[in-house]
Amino acid sequence: MRKVKSKLLIFCVVIGCLMAAAPAYAEPYFMLDTELEWQEAKNGGHIKAMGPADWFDYMYQWQNFTKEGEPCPNDPFIPAQSPTGELYVYGGGGGGGLDPNDAGLVMVWGDPCTPDGNYSSAYKFDYLLDPSLVNCTITVTVTAPQLDQNGNQMNRVSLGLQDAAGAIRAWYWNCPNPIPWNVPTKITIDTSKVGVNAATPVASAYMNNPGFNLAQVQFIIVDENGAWVGGPTPAPAPGSGMIGMWNYWHWLMVTPNTTVDKGIYKKWSQPPVVIDPNADPPVISGWDEQSDYKVPPIVADDWNCTDDRPVTDIHWWGSYIGWTQPYPPQLPIAFHIGIWTDVPDPNPANPLDFSHPNDLIWENYCDNYVWNFTGYDKDPRIPPQGPNEPGNDADMDACFQFTQLLSQNEWFHQQPDPCDPNGRIYWLSIAPVWDPCEPMMFPWGWKTRPHYFNDDAVSMRAMPWPPVVGVTKWLNGTPIQLPPWPNPEGITWDVAFELTTNEPAYADIPIPGDLNADKIVDFVDFAILADNWLVTFP
Repeated sequence: MRKVKSKLLIFCVVIGCLMAAAPAYAEPYFMLDTELEWQEAKNGGHIKAMGPADWFDYMYQWQNFTKEGEPCPNDPFIPAQSPTGELYVYGGGGGGGLDPNDAGLVMVWGDPCTPDGNYSSAYKFDYLLDPSLVNCTITVTVTAPQLDQNGNQMNRVSLGLQDAAGAIRAWYWNCPNPIPWNVPTKITIDTSKVGVNAATPVASAYMNNPGFNLAQVQFIIVDENGAWVGGPTPAPAPGSGMIGMWNYWHWLMVTPNTTVDKGIYKKWSQPPVVIDPNADPPVISGWDEQSDYKVPPIVADDWNCTDDRPVTDIHWWGSYIGWTQPYPPQLPIAFHIGIWTDVPDPNPANPLDFSHPNDLIWENYCDNYVWNFTGYDKDPRIPPQGPNEPGNDADMDACFQFTQLLSQNEWFHQQPDPCDPNGRIYWLSIAPVWDPCEPMMFPWGWKTRPHYFNDDAVSMRAMPWPPVVGVTKWLNGTPIQLPPWPNPEGITWDVAFELTTNEPAYADIPIPGDLNADKIVDFVDFAILADNWLVTFP
């Protein structure tokens, strides 16, 4: 079992080596979750306290371009920077509420001598570029404090997007409804929508400059408005003890809107299993089973061929062990994909016997594959540490779907077993091929999924190595089970992949009137029609 401490150690060592060159976020997608990620973004100039001139412009657009709800109140602005405040990273570790558990960003503004009244402050995330945020989801979690019972509290929080030309689209939420006090609350914005309903929870107001360009967003603006009453000392800011108004922001993330299943002609489909279909991004049940073409083992899984349509496209899901950002840390120069013959389980009653691949009969070095972000996995081998969401669990790697479209001369033309109407079983193996001149920072693993078909997926070795068509045969290996094989209580696990074709099945485009799908229209179809003619449903 992979240990959380080992994962964090690898992550910290690698990121520590890269700290000298802070990322420029050329990709629109990122996640700030750990203390290190927040600190790196702040040190790299991506997180900045907003100044008075920027605030004036933000309020000007709220006053002139509000579309739903009331304009955001233009209260006196106190910058979260010396000498009137501070913007700093807090490592978390508290019990929650006014002492947050998650790492994040604290924005402190004002001091005990601030006159009673309502005030605002803001910070912004600067891409330092202007990527497109079309069809994305922006997520941030806020803990809006009620600092005491005397009225020192957050009244409002807002989130805005500003394009490279300065035009802004923004939303705000009132406290304590729909943003409660002292409770971590996740806010999401679906950029494929507009208005207050683009936000979850539904926003209290929405503003949009008609010149705003979602395809050139440079800044994410985060604003907060609070009431200061003074009097008895309110709760201090976490990690610093500073007295004043403050707010806590954690888990800032931008991800593409995505689905696990892409919906095309399928010959064989065993995609990842989504734990919560309503989560955004999706949370997937499984872990990364390491596979490598140069250094064994390679992972393989069985599948059933039931028709003679060729395999023209291959899709598989995997993660980089220990990597949480919604884009890959590096890409293999290729993936080696192999198809193998099957050796059936010689004795299903014996848990030590299992089916496995035998001969490698087809292979492809996929060097023009594409990838897309799919969601986050939840490793069932590690006890949960919070809700099934990134940032609430220490072992949730970013998951990616990889796709290879095969040229016609590369298609796999399989043969169903004429003696078995249930088809012919093959095995599929997938392993990355790394550039020998580029150090591998995060090992790649094929995404596991709960059992789908026949026997377990296997982690295998073959002879000779690396595999070669027509020469390589199975040597040894172990089934992928939980608990690990040969535990007698082990439960079968498979890996996630789909084999698709550019030829529809008959069921996809049947002959009109062929009600029993036997590829002819005859008396039997008319009998079926007559039998159902007067059938109605409640």
